[in-house]
Amino acid sequence: MGKVENFETPIPASRVPNIMERPRRSTRTPAKTPLELSTPTKRVKRKAVEVVDPKESLRVLLQSPKSLLTTTNISDIINLSTWSLLSPESQTALRALLPPTAFTAYQESLGPDHPAFNANASSAMDVDSPSTPLGELNPSIFNDPHFLAAAHTFQDHLYSNWLSDAHSEKVRVFLEGIRDGSLAAPWKDEVWEKDHPETPVTALANEPESGARAGGAAEIKLITLAKNGVIRVGDVIAYSRHFSTHQLLIEKDVIVQSIHPSSHALTVLASPSTTKSLPPPLLSTHPSDPEPPTRSMTITSPTMLETGLLDMDGRIEKVQRPNGNAWKRVSVWRWRDGVGGVGGEGGERGGRENHGTLFYLRGCYYNDMI
Repeated sequence: MGKVENFETPIPASRVPNIMERPRRSTRTPAKTPLELSTPTKRVKRKAVEVVDPKESLRVLLQSPKSLLTTTNISDIINLSTWSLLSPESQTALRALLPPTAFTAYQESLGPDHPAFNANASSAMDVDSPSTPLGELNPSIFNDPHFLAAAHTFQDHLYSNWLSDAHSEKVRVFLEGIRDGSLAAPWKDEVWEKDHPETPVTALANEPESGARAGGAAEIKLITLAKNGVIRVGDVIAYSRHFSTHQLLIEKDVIVQSIHPSSHALTVLASPSTTKSLPPPLLSTHPSDPEPPTRSMTITSPTMLETGLLDMDGRIEKVQRPNGNAWKRVSVWRWRDGVGGVGGEGGERGGRENHGTLFYLRGCYYNDMI
């Protein structure tokens, strides 16, 4: 036999896998997490409990616009259930504030203008008799539309801040201003004369006073007004005229001391010289006797009054006085009916109010006569 040859071919070196070229795992060390140190926990301080003043809490509830009563259904607070929770003493005190229609014993009665009205019978609405028992409360009063409307009005006033002390002070100042006359608006004739000063005209000796716009009322005299109560004892007659030629405003007050019973001439008192106001004792409800240097004069027309006051003032000579309508230069100040100067004697003109000029009052009297 012949020699057998080896036909196996050798494997190239490039195809032999290299162990050193295999991918290796990453040898990066992992990130170390910080060690958690055990820290002691801090104790939370408790807030001090605020002490609420009961009076302040009640004031906010009943007077402040931020009160919870402004956003609460009033029927959830005032109803028959809450009424039954009150003590008998509280119920008795609250019943005294309710009208007679809120009780079961109420009976409707006829008004005084009804033909069948009995004048001798007592009215069911008479609440001035404390001896009459009020009886049991009608449970339907809490659902009555009038009662609910009044409760909602209270909520509206509370929300509008009308129940606060500041608003009450404003109301008090307003009422005092009404009584003493400090809030009285200026009379429209005075505003017109201020905005439209008249052209000065030299007065003639016996020229009659103007009455072109007075119409039939120009025939009415001052003594006629005094006779019919348009001018009364105790009235303050305020004179005011602006003299444009002198840039001077002259104001003087007189008070009617008496009216003659037959001639109806007016006796008035005034302060001397350029003094405007009257002494306070003469402005009270019970004036004292005039003392010097108070001046007195008797007048029967506004022209006589103006002439006397300008002579007393002494700053305007007679030839420089304009021939205006004196009826428009004087206004009447009087106490409001039923007031009589109570609570307002310290104000302007003793608390009297402006009732208008003599020109206006004469026109009103003339229209009432027609």
